Amino acid sequence: MKNLRTIRILLATVAFAATVAYLVFGLSEHPVTRAVAEAQIVPSLMAETAGVTLFWLIMTWLFGRVYCAVICPVGTLQDLAAPLRKYFPGARKNYRFKSAKKIRNHIFIVYLLCLVIGVTVVPIVIEPWNIMRSISSIANADASAELWTGLGLGVGVGILAGVISLLLILLSAIYFGRDFCNVICPVGTALSLVGSSALYHIEIDPDKCSGCLKCEEICQASCIKVTDRYVDNARCIRCFDCIAECPDGAIRYQRGRNRAATPLLRQVGGRK
Repeated sequence: MKNLRTIRILLATVAFAATVAYLVFGLSEHPVTRAVAEAQIVPSLMAETAGVTLFWLIMTWLFGRVYCAVICPVGTLQDLAAPLRKYFPGARKNYRFKSAKKIRNHIFIVYLLCLVIGVTVVPIVIEPWNIMRSISSIANADASAELWTGLGLGVGVGILAGVISLLLILLSAIYFGRDFCNVICPVGTALSLVGSSALYHIEIDPDKCSGCLKCEEICQASCIKVTDRYVDNARCIRCFDCIAECPDGAIRYQRGRNRAATPLLRQVGGRK
């Protein structure tokens, strides 16, 4: 099961490299780069290809937010930035559990309203594929030219937006882990609604857990609370770092919920 993290990293690396090739180098005809671009949720909706969105909703219901861990380029960008936190004063060496922020729901509602009434600047600023397009414009101005010229602004504005977006994403990852995915990103919020009841989920076995806190300290989503043997699967982005880190094999990716196995917690003599 610890190989899940390795598989996830390999797939995310391929997807991120394909995204860079597509946006920065313009390799839109290559089947891999085209497939990664077409696998993005919001662009597929804008292109009226609802099949892609339906596919990811089903995948999220089955396996959780694997989209956020593998396909989303901004998610991978945060993974690349996370190890840098040890070089920044004030950045925590280890992560800790944080409760879900209600503001994510408000941001999501504003995002939907902007889509409905046609205020495109908000989706451009906070939607991950558009963010990556703006970041890519630093190297290739054409990557986001369509976005910003459509607003009546020049290509230079797109490049400036890319620089600001890159800095904010990197600093957010360094200081707050995957908070962008669980607080700001509308795609992450939408998928969390489905992922909260995913068929396969991360579960802590209370009979195996020694309370070492290693899984909580490595969780970029800050969704593991070891003292309560609790994982918030709505916010879990399925990086599988916790599974690879656990020395006791107490945290697993599985179907069903764990039941107490210790004799003192079992029914005695068939009585409740």
